Amino acid sequence: MAYLPDFGILAQLLINGILLGGLYALIAFGLSVIYGVAGILNFAHGTILAMISIAAAILFESLRLPLAVILLVLTPAGFVFGWVFHKVLLSPLQAREPHQRTIGTVLVTVGALIIIGDVTAVLAGAEQRVIRLSSTFFEIGSVIVSGTQIGILVAVSVSMIALHLFLVMSWTGSSMRAVAQNRIGAALCGADASNTSAMTFAIGASIVAIAGVLYVISYPVNPYSGFPLTVKAFSIILLGGVGNLPGTLIAGLFLGVAEAFVAFYWAPQWAPAISIIIVLGGLLLFPGLARTRRAA
Repeated sequence: MAYLPDFGILAQLLINGILLGGLYALIAFGLSVIYGVAGILNFAHGTILAMISIAAAILFESLRLPLAVILLVLTPAGFVFGWVFHKVLLSPLQAREPHQRTIGTVLVTVGALIIIGDVTAVLAGAEQRVIRLSSTFFEIGSVIVSGTQIGILVAVSVSMIALHLFLVMSWTGSSMRAVAQNRIGAALCGADASNTSAMTFAIGASIVAIAGVLYVISYPVNPYSGFPLTVKAFSIILLGGVGNLPGTLIAGLFLGVAEAFVAFYWAPQWAPAISIIIVLGGLLLFPGLARTRRAA
């Protein structure tokens, strides 16, 4: 007799995977915007998320602040951090030759990855932190969904829609898209490429701040959790396309669902590696995948 899967388990894994994939997509989109507009491979992206996640957990544990207040505090803090980071460490590299600029940004962001992780560990400790929320549970057959999961999915959806509207309808978003397509042409039309790059980096940091607060609600984070998330974000960008919000969302959901199924049906230790396996498999099967995607 053929083995029939338990559809309750499949549905539960699908829901868990969608939750994880939505968070991955939000993390990846911040990185995608930074790379698409500013041309910066920000290897510290996930470490910034880990730092902000730990700050959120400390604010919640110590001051018992509501999550909405924590988001209102840490999102602009992420924006300011990103702006200062770009102006102090990355802007001076813009005058360099293209290959020197690329190598320089990699070295700066990798160095920042190490420093931010170590400083966070010294100030906050190296232990894992997570925000535990009391939540209502909804049972549909054998599938259980928590109010926290629903809240995170709503927050991710609202964030993605707001980002899309910002890029499409605002002057800053138009400048960002113009610089991403043609820096010289954008400058001729009045867009300041340097300030736009700094603004983009700051917006990417604020996006990852939102993702960091939402991530630590469901998953434990320590100061060194960031780099694997950066790798996953790069994988999603390759699959979904630089600056392509719908593509990033689809790729993030696909990766999250794949990890959930691999962890349950195979082995949890293989789940983190699945992103690399998926990207390599995709590029082997479809060699033009990374070239044919375009930023929205």
